[in-house]
Amino acid sequence: MARSRTLLRGAHPGWHILRHMSWPTDLSGMLAPVAGHLPLLLAAGWLIRVPPLSREEGHEAITRQAWEGLELTDGQQRALIRGVRTPDAGLFGILTSALPFAQRRHALRAWSGTTTDTGIREMREFLAATHFRALALPDGRRRWALFGEVLHCLQDSYSPAHTDRDGARIVRMKHWGPMDGLRRGSAGDEASDEHGFPSDRRDSAWSGGTLTEEAGAAVAASRRYLEIAMRQPGFGESHEAQKLEFATFLDGVVRAVRRDPSDTTTRSDQLPGSRSFHSRSACRPMRR
Repeated sequence: MARSRTLLRGAHPGWHILRHMSWPTDLSGMLAPVAGHLPLLLAAGWLIRVPPLSREEGHEAITRQAWEGLELTDGQQRALIRGVRTPDAGLFGILTSALPFAQRRHALRAWSGTTTDTGIREMREFLAATHFRALALPDGRRRWALFGEVLHCLQDSYSPAHTDRDGARIVRMKHWGPMDGLRRGSAGDEASDEHGFPSDRRDSAWSGGTLTEEAGAAVAASRRYLEIAMRQPGFGESHEAQKLEFATFLDGVVRAVRRDPSDTTTRSDQLPGSRSFHSRSACRPMRR
């Protein structure tokens, strides 16, 4: 779900097109007339389908498999897909995606010096705040679109371009930035395994026409979240129980590995007895 980084310059020949366009929540409809003028940098996250730039579905396919059998309405399904695409294809998401405060929406560290534990805490805060903001809304498209934004972040946390996992635990959260390659070159490949810039091929959710193991685990986590979203009708009198249920869910999908807080380079494959990923998904493989 490649996050599109769009750099807008006032003197750029494509700028006059944008000035007179409406502000859509999805850029797929407006990319065609400006793609020849704007420098687009495709970056972090499971890919999303944005013709003509990308025809691969990642977040969308993960979300569709996650809701199988849950009897969501057509409107809820459309809102979820809209929400899961928004951080990558929404205008606000693109214009802010390169800023440090927005990295938590994609399960990435805000700064190169940010520790993994801090990155996980910021991600958990974003997930909880967005979830309960959705519950405060009437049941409808806006609520389910916010649920979709929660799904986007949760799913990104399973991409090997974003994190190294040991089952439910995030051993290392990665960083996205143009200087990471220079730091890797000066310190050696072992010192810095960050998200590729501007894009990372590990963000593909598919291998041989089937969802990867990591994407399958994202499906399982997404389904668990959707079951909670359907079970919590609103943020009302039972909010303490809702908070406890959501915190328990987070502990099962984004637990941190406690270690020296100054260590921002340790990878899961450098820890004794661990692998970069060995979570087993309960969902069946999905083919395109």
